[in-house]
Amino acid sequence: MPETVPKERTWLHLLWALPIPVLVSSVLLIAALWEFCGINGCTGGGFGISRDIGGTIGNLAPIPFLIGLPIFLVPWAPKRGVRAVVALLAGVAFAGLGFPVLVSMAS
Repeated sequence: MPETVPKERTWLHLLWALPIPVLVSSVLLIAALWEFCGINGCTGGGFGISRDIGGTIGNLAPIPFLIGLPIFLVPWAPKRGVRAVVALLAGVAFAGLGFPVLVSMAS
């Protein structure tokens, strides 16, 4: 059963609801880079390369939920299923882009 959404522009609430998770996700991305490369950098800095894949995945894992949650909760579309699919796609895409950024910064 579709939810009743007022005729006003409810999608505008995404303008204030999305920047906070994007900032938190950016911090998680930097933490993932730290875990991936370590304190000596990705070249090892003379001490050898230290890679912690578990910590990297642990920092990247919450990103789809952080990005998808406001997209799902803000009633910008009348159907909850549409919001769920878009939230899932946006979250996975944002986290999926995070890994290539991580690898490009690491090289």
